[in-house]
Amino acid sequence: MASLIVYTFLSLDGFFEGPPGHEMDFVQSGFLPTMEADIADQYRTVEAFVMGRRTFDSLAGYWPTPAAAGEPLVDDMNGRTKLVVSSNPDTSAWDNSEHLGRDPLTALKARQTAATGDLMVIGSGQVVRGLTAAGMVDAFRFLVFPVLLGRGRRLFETMDSPCGLTLERHHAFENGTLALHYRSRPAPA
Repeated sequence: MASLIVYTFLSLDGFFEGPPGHEMDFVQSGFLPTMEADIADQYRTVEAFVMGRRTFDSLAGYWPTPAAAGEPLVDDMNGRTKLVVSSNPDTSAWDNSEHLGRDPLTALKARQTAATGDLMVIGSGQVVRGLTAAGMVDAFRFLVFPVLLGRGRRLFETMDSPCGLTLERHHAFENGTLALHYRSRPAPA
């Protein structure tokens, strides 16, 4: 069975989005070509991306457009399947996109069982929280930028129960950004 991996960018104080109008400024101002190469290496095992509606709409507004044509990750972003968790079934804005239907957790479990490559959740805080609560996340990969935002949207504000993690890989980029890869540990019985 394929792994379900969460991959997200974070500020040091736990925000995955900055304040309105500046949601991704902390990522864009500190992003390096070496980070992009690291992400490309990780995408090699990914069969499909999983995302919520806000992430889908944001990425669909860029990756399939001429503005993204020269980007190193353009083939990965456009060529892989995008599985969308949303009450809106329209995925026509981006080729290779599929709506997961009214019961996305069941649909995602079925996809995970049939997949030959990993499934990776990108962005999508609400989806990440739901999958974590359901115990479906096999691994978390964080790119933690050395900035304190103080406000924005936190990835995890509250959780009903703890989720133990085991560090599998860590790497510091030349600007102090940390790549932290964790495997989920089952909750004690």
